[in-house]
Amino acid sequence: MTVLSVQAVTKRFADRVVFSDVSLRLARGERAGLVGPNGTGKTTLLRIAAGQDEPDAGTVAVARGTRIGLLRQELLGDVEGTVIEHARGAAAHLRELERAMRDLEPALASGDADVLERYADLQHHFDHAGGYAFDATVERVLGGLGLAPLADREARTLSGGERTRLGLARLLLDDPDVLLLDEPTNHLDIAGLEWLEKFLVEREATMLVSSHDRWFLDRVTARTFSFERGTVVEYRGAYSSYVRQRADREAATAKLAEQQATRIAREEAFIARYKAGQRSKEARGRLKKLSRLERIQGPERSAPQTWRLDAAHLAGDVVVSTTALAVGHGVRTVLRTPALRVERGWRIAVAGPNGSGKTTLVRTLVGDLPPLDGYVSSAPTARVAFLAQAQAELTGDESVVDSLRSATGLDEQDARGLLARFLFRGEDVLRSVGVLSGGERTRLALARLAAREANLLVLDEPTNHLDVSSREQLETVLDDYEGTILFVSHDRYFIDRLATHVWVVRDGALTAYEGDWSALQRGEAHEMRSGPPAMSEEPDLSARRDVRQAGGTPKRGSSVRRAERPATEATSPAGRVSASPARRTQRRASAPRKVTGLRALEVRIEAMELQLKQLEERLAQVAQSGNYMETRIAGEEHAALERSLRALYDEWSAAAEEQE
Repeated sequence: MTVLSVQAVTKRFADRVVFSDVSLRLARGERAGLVGPNGTGKTTLLRIAAGQDEPDAGTVAVARGTRIGLLRQELLGDVEGTVIEHARGAAAHLRELERAMRDLEPALASGDADVLERYADLQHHFDHAGGYAFDATVERVLGGLGLAPLADREARTLSGGERTRLGLARLLLDDPDVLLLDEPTNHLDIAGLEWLEKFLVEREATMLVSSHDRWFLDRVTARTFSFERGTVVEYRGAYSSYVRQRADREAATAKLAEQQATRIAREEAFIARYKAGQRSKEARGRLKKLSRLERIQGPERSAPQTWRLDAAHLAGDVVVSTTALAVGHGVRTVLRTPALRVERGWRIAVAGPNGSGKTTLVRTLVGDLPPLDGYVSSAPTARVAFLAQAQAELTGDESVVDSLRSATGLDEQDARGLLARFLFRGEDVLRSVGVLSGGERTRLALARLAAREANLLVLDEPTNHLDVSSREQLETVLDDYEGTILFVSHDRYFIDRLATHVWVVRDGALTAYEGDWSALQRGEAHEMRSGPPAMSEEPDLSARRDVRQAGGTPKRGSSVRRAERPATEATSPAGRVSASPARRTQRRASAPRKVTGLRALEVRIEAMELQLKQLEERLAQVAQSGNYMETRIAGEEHAALERSLRALYDEWSAAAEEQE
């Protein structure tokens, strides 16, 4: 059943057409993503769908009785009362049902059948809508969004990010039939993001969400609407599926456009040759057909990316090393860490809750803050460039070229040459830095870093306020960078693309893992299912053997390199690297008892292959159902079983070689 329908909607601002002929439908229970560069009209479309703005053309239809809730990017306005009072003021429909029940309660003693039936009907609706569990839901939502410690704070005293989270909490507690979410992941840390994903999936919410968080879109959406050439194109599946489909579509469109251009060139050559000769009538006919031909437009091409970061030479393999540290401000310790090492070529992501000390840690490592306990040592040839959160220094009326010159000491000609590499050309270099977009601001910040030729980049939330296109450009530049990167981020897609190591900050302590974000999650999932396993130092060589057999040298930070280490390795509080939970689980699953004889191994392999086949069938069924949580669990089981089967193959091969 369709609950929201947008048909042929057009919106203009003054003489500019923001978008035109936009159509989309949402059925009950559907979760769709809305993607596109900043400025294409995503927020405007959501406001039109919510009935808060009027389209210049087209219609919006909502199913009768459907309540629509819109989360805006703007800060929550001034509200009275505490955080908990504002949250409990949500769900007006529940309050109406509760008032109606209370109004009937005095008449219940009369035993009137109509009154009893009416009260029972109200009670059923109140219970079905979650009225009796509302207080528990309030606590769950505030806790999940990190607002529980602020429950008794006056709402007007909250920071901007806290107000945004409170607005999201209020909307979720209102429990509308359709959620229209404009950047709901802003100001959420990873724990909050994961909680929100789970909440939306479990509630089977109907929603249209505009977001630059690709990991979030992959987890909660099953369709994608993409702004392209001033309108919206629909794709099946979540963000990653959309990327593949769009690439295929653009490749096909480019091929058709090229073929059409070749045919048009031949026709034009014929017309030019015979327009005045004996075949002039045929030439005029071809010209008439050519004038009516609908031209195929090739895909939109962004400006070629020429910007890159160069790294100065580093003598030695260790960039930074520490003893066990206590970091904080003044005398207050925020975070304690084991002994840490940052080696040449590593890309380390620092992840954890807001306020857990991530920025304090990286500032301590680069020497901006002294450690409260322990010491930090850096290589003599280490050259550090620090990109602070949100590039706070890039504000005001200073021009782009003057901003670069003041930060680097370059003369104007060299500054313009460097800016040209970062796509600032002509009059662009004279623009005020205060009016730059998020992507342009990041390019300018990176141009300032490029002039230093640092071999250690330290980045604090580098993807904040960037649209997907700008994030992908940044990822490409950093992936090609030859130096070492230490970065703080809540963007799990960004971490997964770049990281070779993840440092997780939680409850005042730091745990170091080897691998990307997916490897970390696999390790934690295995540990949750298997319980704390025994420690072991036995190395896992099967993946390395597979890479060597495939040939080639893995690129630093690439997926091939990470595939060499399919599970993570955790650093103990003493700084010793131990076997990861995923790896320990693999060994326990593949060798629960000592097996001798090829036949016994073959029996176990056959049984495990059958189990894998059955799990693949189950995974296909679950994937079709669209249940993310079940799909994730089944996928993790499948990956663990594949690794166990591979280990059995290796054991069989070794046994066969011994017999020969």
